[in-house]
Amino acid sequence: MSSDAAVRLDGVRKVYGRGGRGVVALDGVSVEFPVGTFTAVMGPSGSGKSTLLHCAAGLDRPTSGSVVLDGQELVQLREKKLTALRRDRIGFVFQGFNLLPALTVRQNVTLPLRLAGKRVPRPAVDAALARVGLADRVNHRPGELSGGQQQRVAIARALITQPAVIFADEPTGALDTRTSREVLRLLRETVRQAGQTVVMVTHDPVAASYADRVLFLADGKLVGELRQPTADAVAERMTHLGAWAAEPAGATR
Repeated sequence: MSSDAAVRLDGVRKVYGRGGRGVVALDGVSVEFPVGTFTAVMGPSGSGKSTLLHCAAGLDRPTSGSVVLDGQELVQLREKKLTALRRDRIGFVFQGFNLLPALTVRQNVTLPLRLAGKRVPRPAVDAALARVGLADRVNHRPGELSGGQQQRVAIARALITQPAVIFADEPTGALDTRTSREVLRLLRETVRQAGQTVVMVTHDPVAASYADRVLFLADGKLVGELRQPTADAVAERMTHLGAWAAEPAGATR
């Protein structure tokens, strides 16, 4: 793996089911996610976007191939060590926020540390909450916050362990346009200012335009990438990609 890669997939193939009924979700994907970069992953429905994220994050084991994250080969890890690595070295941000409603903002943010049996450094927690603009909401519960504020809590929680990489799965899918932009700017800032690595699955060309590059998937394969993307360029590529994905097998362009 390149020394500047936070995550690397090499020949990753994922098949659900067996025999003639098996469905190929990923078909020999090889890609690196360099340290300190923001990558968006896009593709038509069923293209393998979520499967790629799940395999890269150790949430799902590939049928074959290699996944190396933070210098560790995930495929070879036993479940206990894989769980510890996900807890300690990976941050997750999901569309549904996944906050515990009975806990305060501070308690939700510190949950990964407490589950790991680690000391909770108050200055680090205060700094994380200040970074996401919630220093005055530490004792509120999720039900007292807006959707955008809840997602910012989730980002602070993802950052608190200083992970090797943050995986974001449609992080703005449940938010309005203005709030979505705030969350995307926050993710962008964690890359530029803190050198964080972010991998984001999205269907939104505007969201993808906040990334350094966009990877495009179709039928479980990487079919292109776009660097320094604009929303218009991403939308145009997706239009062509949709047409390409709809062609019969064996068709050429």
